[in-house]
Amino acid sequence: MNTSIKNLVKCTLTLCVLFAAAFAQTKPKAAVYIMGNPEGRDAIKAAVNTFLVKSGRYQMIAVDAIDLVAQEQKRQMSGSVSDGDIAALGRDAGAQYVCVVQRSELDGVSYVATRMVSVQSKVAELADIVELPPGGKVIDIIQWQIGSMLGMAVGPRPTGAAGAGAGYAARPAQSTYAAPAQTAATAPAGPPIQGTLVPGGNLAAKLAWLQKSADSHETYILDVNADESVAPYTFQFSGGINITIVLRGVGGNRTLKLSSHGTMFTVRQEVTFILENNITLRGHNGNNGNLVYVDGGTFKMNNGATITGNPNSGVYVRSGTFEMSGGNIVGNGRPKDLYGGGVNVYNGTFTMTGGNIYGNTASRGGGVRADGNTFAMRGGVISGNTATVDGGGVYWSSGTFIKSNGVITGYKNDPTNGNVVKDEEGMILSRKGHAIYVNDNKRKETTAGPSDNFKEGSGPWDQ
Repeated sequence: MNTSIKNLVKCTLTLCVLFAAAFAQTKPKAAVYIMGNPEGRDAIKAAVNTFLVKSGRYQMIAVDAIDLVAQEQKRQMSGSVSDGDIAALGRDAGAQYVCVVQRSELDGVSYVATRMVSVQSKVAELADIVELPPGGKVIDIIQWQIGSMLGMAVGPRPTGAAGAGAGYAARPAQSTYAAPAQTAATAPAGPPIQGTLVPGGNLAAKLAWLQKSADSHETYILDVNADESVAPYTFQFSGGINITIVLRGVGGNRTLKLSSHGTMFTVRQEVTFILENNITLRGHNGNNGNLVYVDGGTFKMNNGATITGNPNSGVYVRSGTFEMSGGNIVGNGRPKDLYGGGVNVYNGTFTMTGGNIYGNTASRGGGVRADGNTFAMRGGVISGNTATVDGGGVYWSSGTFIKSNGVITGYKNDPTNGNVVKDEEGMILSRKGHAIYVNDNKRKETTAGPSDNFKEGSGPWDQ
């Protein structure tokens, strides 16, 4: 090999090393924090750290970094801890994200909750909570949760009894809540919706094609092959009726981030908009709109969909229908001057049969504010949301409220995962409806479980 070729090879190898180093440096730094003192805490921590490294998405800081910071600052991190507190620990430990794992008990059932807290935004950008089945392995559940949240091919979720693979059931990669055995579980994902595949090199081109070519009584599929930024868009087709639009990720979980202020997707009359599998809608700091605005049309959210990171409501229903059968609405809202951090039903109908509304914040109705025609909860979970005035989980002010299944947690008997009402200084407020608030005489501070039924003004209210 002559000198020039040798030099070329050396230069190429050097560039490869530099590019690899530069790529590694672009990965955000993450840390692991295990809430409380569950059995096998150190083993769980090591497993989570290893799995996050294998994901290729993060650089992991020292395994005990956050524990050391907590000890030095004498912070007690058991019990009810806000994502802001977690973010502060992560910041002091030099991390940009903190993977938090909690194991808790409710009515004799064990749950495992895992979430990724952003140090910058101080909210959980990804979250999952599942029941730990009898004989199930905590580490298996956590690794499945992390993989599904990150859109990795993690295979079936462990749901059976002890033994290699016993009773395991297939489930698509997603971030959802598996309801307790005594509730109506989230419906399994059915076959992909069929329709016309919209052409285009990116989502903007596909939306432009739709605006010109969508026809009445047709279903159109928007496949998203990569993470993209999206400008506000309105699903409205003049002269067209009964048009269905399906949005889904292909090849893994795909994130659509709002590129400017406003509402990402507005759904008008004669349009049904469906978030299917492997798709995340993300807002940004300072946004002045809702991520999805239902204005006369129908919005459906299925397994594998996530709405997150918006400082206004995740979903706003002005009129029309919102049907949530799966997915996650997590980490939306703000503590001041906002009703319904996760979902704000001003009018129209919201039906929840599955999925998880978690970690959202508002002045009233941290999870859901219902001021519309109907809010019917027939499954799913509303947990870990915060209000600063009243209604940590749900604030119902008018219209029809029906709960015939599902879980709405309450801080009073579940300080770890319960919805909570606390002021902006962090003081827990009594008699303000941690789980559900209508007025001072109609409120639920403790968890409303699957068997706790509410119909309009009647229900097992706490005194």
